[in-house]
Amino acid sequence: MPRLGGLAVFAGFCSPFPVLYLIHNQVSLTFQNYEKMTLAMLVAALMMLGLGIYDDMKGAGAWKKFTVQIAASLVLFLGGFQITELSNPFGDAWKLGWLALPVTVLWIVGITNAMNLLDGIDGLATGVTFCIALALALINIMQGQIMVALLTLCLAGACLGFLPYNFSPASIFLGDTGSLFLGLALACISILSLFKAATATLIAVPILLFGLPLFDTVSVMAGRIWRGAPVFSADKTHVYHRLLRMGWNQREAAFFLYGFTLVMGTIAIDLSLKHSTATLGFGALLLSVLIAAMALKSRKKPGNKSD
Repeated sequence: MPRLGGLAVFAGFCSPFPVLYLIHNQVSLTFQNYEKMTLAMLVAALMMLGLGIYDDMKGAGAWKKFTVQIAASLVLFLGGFQITELSNPFGDAWKLGWLALPVTVLWIVGITNAMNLLDGIDGLATGVTFCIALALALINIMQGQIMVALLTLCLAGACLGFLPYNFSPASIFLGDTGSLFLGLALACISILSLFKAATATLIAVPILLFGLPLFDTVSVMAGRIWRGAPVFSADKTHVYHRLLRMGWNQREAAFFLYGFTLVMGTIAIDLSLKHSTATLGFGALLLSVLIAAMALKSRKKPGNKSD
């Protein structure tokens, strides 16, 4: 079915796993040492796929979605996906203690829904996930986290293989089946990648990497609250809707948001390795150029296209 493209992405993500169990080398042995976490991630992913299929076919209310997402988050927490500390720019890391559970659940549910909400035009969620996964893979490779880098590259490869069919004009759609899985996978990998060490600037790295989906979700929710509209109601105030109203088509909007995500990812990579606040200044310059280019293009394209 055209709206169940997420199943193809999930299959692509999982396809290297059997090989890693059959071969015997250092990479496969490292993978097998994470068997409990891998199993927890697969169980949680299957829960998201089931929820997505149900929602795509019959429609699931917001509270049903949250219930399943929280249950999947608990499975992941018990499987070892835990945010146990946050970096403190003024001293030692903050040990979360009993707060580790709610913070972990909030992060997983938040990222899962942010990616789900971002899936509003052809190829956007798939391409943005690829950009974030690519940045995460580079961070993990440079930090020597081979297992996490491997998982991230599996996700990036699955997205890259699916993107030609999902890009505008799409022949296959992610649906909630795919966007929920992508969000969950990114949340899991980011916990392994970004919350295992405490440095002065590390807390900024996940915020930068997930800047687009987080900004989009927070701004949309805040706008609904400000207008007195139901928080979970559908509207056309997402960032991609704004670009379409400015006269952009779906391809142009998607490419611009890919570029935005790549710039944020580049800043996050540099920041995670050098821990230099000067990186933020360079990133601000790049973003200013990107925004200026957007404004210039919008001036040249009056009218309203939303193909």
